[in-house]
Amino acid sequence: MGEEATGRRLAVVLWSALAVEIGGLVGTFALADTTMLVPDYDGTLVMKCVVLLCLALAVLPVVVAVLALRTPRNTAAVWRAAASWIVALALLFVLVTAGSGPWVLWCALTMVASCAATVVCADSPRGLSNMPSRAAAAIAVVALVAAACGSCSGPYMDYPGVWTAPKDVASLTLTEETEPGQGGQYTLRIGACTEQGGWAFDYPQMSTSVQVWLHREGTIACIPGRPETQVHIVGGDRRAPVIAIFGLLLTKQ
Repeated sequence: MGEEATGRRLAVVLWSALAVEIGGLVGTFALADTTMLVPDYDGTLVMKCVVLLCLALAVLPVVVAVLALRTPRNTAAVWRAAASWIVALALLFVLVTAGSGPWVLWCALTMVASCAATVVCADSPRGLSNMPSRAAAAIAVVALVAAACGSCSGPYMDYPGVWTAPKDVASLTLTEETEPGQGGQYTLRIGACTEQGGWAFDYPQMSTSVQVWLHREGTIACIPGRPETQVHIVGGDRRAPVIAIFGLLLTKQ
């Protein structure tokens, strides 16, 4: 009776963990907006901390699974370790695409539930069914495929066009050369000042987001400082991306 009661309690723990994983993954994909344009991550502490959390929680089940291999027929922990690894990959996919946001909490719940279930499987090899662990692995695979399919849009590179600041205090017009991706000419207006020059994509690309450099050609300079000005995405979505230049936020029209 004692072993049966223990087995039932462990089964409840595993099924509860599976329910938390499902809720966490659903919350992640519901709250993470992959249409948002991810800004440059350089210096973003939150992003680095979340990535380290995911990696740490993904490594833990592998260590537990290696220890569980010493116990014969303890495959539940191995399935759970596989599920945790796959969940970590899925969440990192969404993290890179959607950036940090309120959905990070759901990511943490999913990872913690999967890792805790792995530890339970490894510590209690007897009387445990492989069904919850295999179900978790299957759900993790579905989440990974969904994350990969929603993250294939790539970085934003459609810079040519007209960008304007609120109340029309500034505007930036980028015209493209004959060959796409080769840059072109720009016209920058800030108040009553107008400057012109050429623009080109940053090469080699030195950050997560695709950057553009404005190369001033004339003597009129609306932006003080060096003859080269960096422009990159700071937010918005693909329908209305936002760039930053000299403290101004410009939205593409």
